[in-house]
Formats: sequence, structure tokens, C-alpha cells
Amino acid sequence: MPDAYLILVAIFLFWMILFIIAKYLKLEKYGFDIAPFFLMYKTKRFNKLISEIAQKSPKFWKTTATLGVAISYAALGYGIMVLLRNLINVFVQPQNASPLIPIIPGITITGNSIIYVLIAIIITLVTHELAHGIAAIAEGLPIKSAGLLFFILIPGGFVEIDENFLKKVPSRCRLRIFSAGSAVNLVSALLALLLFSNFALVLSPWYGPPIGVFVTDVDPNSPAYFKLPPSTVIFAINGTPVFSDVSFTLYLMNVKPFETLVLETSIGTITLTTSINPRNPTRGYIGITYPRPFYLPYPSVWWLGMSFPAHLYLTLFWIFIVTFSVAMFNMLPIYSLDGDKIFEEIIRNSISREKMLKIGRKPYSQRKILVNGTRIAAITLLVANIVLPILTVGFTPL
Repeated sequence: MPDAYLILVAIFLFWMILFIIAKYLKLEKYGFDIAPFFLMYKTKRFNKLISEIAQKSPKFWKTTATLGVAISYAALGYGIMVLLRNLINVFVQPQNASPLIPIIPGITITGNSIIYVLIAIIITLVTHELAHGIAAIAEGLPIKSAGLLFFILIPGGFVEIDENFLKKVPSRCRLRIFSAGSAVNLVSALLALLLFSNFALVLSPWYGPPIGVFVTDVDPNSPAYFKLPPSTVIFAINGTPVFSDVSFTLYLMNVKPFETLVLETSIGTITLTTSINPRNPTRGYIGITYPRPFYLPYPSVWWLGMSFPAHLYLTLFWIFIVTFSVAMFNMLPIYSLDGDKIFEEIIRNSISREKMLKIGRKPYSQRKILVNGTRIAAITLLVANIVLPILTVGFTPL
């Protein structure tokens, strides 16, 4: 049975067993809500913490949330532009088209990447929901509960705001609350980008300059799989020193399939023959995924270890990818997303409820036509960016 089917069977059995145990132990009375492939834990324990943070400086949080509205609008515009451009590339420049891949650990995300992605998801969700909660309390709205949820293998989080109070506050307050999550995710993404873009500078107090390439993960279907285990350091290829991931990648760009490479590594001299690169059949492939520069720690911080920089970089990299992607996706006008709530709020303020449009002989609300039409367009754009690039250029798990 292929690995993908084994993973699906394991997921199915896990959720069935969890569902049976939950019903037998009656976990509902402890705040758990469990259904097939879905688990939610609801509690009021976080309410006090969120309230204390928000009430220390409500004016600051209101001002920040107002800026968040503008940031969220920018995220929506940029997200739509990226999706449209990618869709155009499918037909005009297929080699530049990228599939929009949902994050599903074990299926679309494999290998050691799963650990970094899960860390990034947790940070993204916690900061997103915390921002919603702080913005709500700063506007004087009570929080009913907060909690965590899992759908299949995808974790989530939520802050439950009292809808009755939410309806009574001015429109500008609702906009600040709805946009707070995506705004914080964008700020987190930019901070992570700043850190890993200047990574050598960030490490400089504790590590020297790079002297090789650190192997973080290896493709199981590649020539390097049995010869270069993770944590191996590569110092040279065919006598050419490789001081960083950039020099390593540049060297491999000129390597053809079925060439013999002699690698000087931390575990000795390794000889291997390249295979065909799955992304470009004209290039050779050895199968090292996410190579990172290898830094030696200074003697005073030897306890940090040799692999710490690689793990830190990949964590920052995935925090950027996940937080940025969630901010873009969450601002789309698709039902239940924050972007949909913001769009509805804007339409409600722009178009009167009494305005109708006749289609045939039957009148329809202009509000509903515009909102539902925009939702359909957004879903179509999203699905097209998932399906068409995969059909055109294929898909390789990350």
C-alpha cells in the first residue's frame, strides 16, 4: 500500500478511536466538543489574560487596530494580485506557475518540515486569535470563551466574542476587530522575513561565518538518501569549496543528470551519481532539501550546538510562509473568513438595504447579489490556483 494511503488509514483510525473514547468518557463536560475528524476545546481560562493585556492601554490597541484595517486592505489587494498573476502564468508561462498547496502535515508537508510547520501554525493561530480578543476588549466587548481546535491534522484557535454586543458597536469598531488577526499575522511575517534575510547578522554574536553546507533533510527517492543523512556537513564538491547554501545551489545548477560527484563531508568522502531533477529534467539532482549554511559556534556558546542555526532559520522561514499565507487567505471574501466579514461591513455601509435589482420579474437585494457574487468569484479564484497549476506543472510535497 502506498505511503499516502497508509497515512490516510492511520488518520481515519486515530479519529475513530478518539471519537469513541470521548463519547465513553463524556469529555463534553470538560469543555471538549468532538465529532468525526473535528475536536474543539473551549475554556474561559484565557479570558483574564487577554483582558489584562487589552486593558493596560486600550487607546494604544485601538490606534494599532485602526492601522490594522489599512494593513488588511493592503493584504487583500496584494493577495488577489498574486492569485491572478499566478493564474495568468498557468496559461502564458507555465514554468513560473506555482500550485497553491493546502498545509496538510504528512501529505502536502513531509519529512522534517512538519515540525517547523507545526511550530509556525501554532504561533500564527495564537497571535491571530489573541489579536482579535485584545481588539474586542479594547472596544469594550466581552469575550465568551477561547480555545483550540483540530480539523483532521490541521490545528486552529478561536476567541468567541459575544455576537449580541458586537452588533451594537459602531461599524468602525467591528472593522478594527475583524482585521486585527490578519494585521498581526502580516507584522509577524515581516518580522520573520527581516530576521532570516539578515540571518548571518542575527547569529554573529554567537557563531562565526559559514564554512560549509548543513544537510537538514533528504528526499527518500534521491541518490543522497542513504549516503548523506541529516546533520551531515558538506565542505566541497569535486574539489570546489561550498561555503554556503548559495554557492552549493549555484554549483548544482551546472550539474547534469547522471554525473558523478565527489563530496568532502563531515562523515568522509562520499561519491554519488546524480539523477534527473523532478523540477527541471535538464539538471542533475542529489536530493538535499533545504540546505543551510553551516556555522561553527564560538567556544563560549558551544552548548547551542552545530545544528541550532539550521533549525532556527527553517523555523523563521516557515513562520514567514505560514503567517503570510494565512493573512492573505483570511482576507479573501469567502464565507466565515475575516475578509468576508469586512467586505459585508463595507457593503452594508455603502448600499442601502432597500436597494433591489430586478432579475426577470423578481426583485433581489443588491447587497446579497454583490456579496454572494464576490464570494463565488473568490472561491473560483482560489480553487483555480490549487487545481490548474497542479494539472499543468505537477506537485511535489514540501
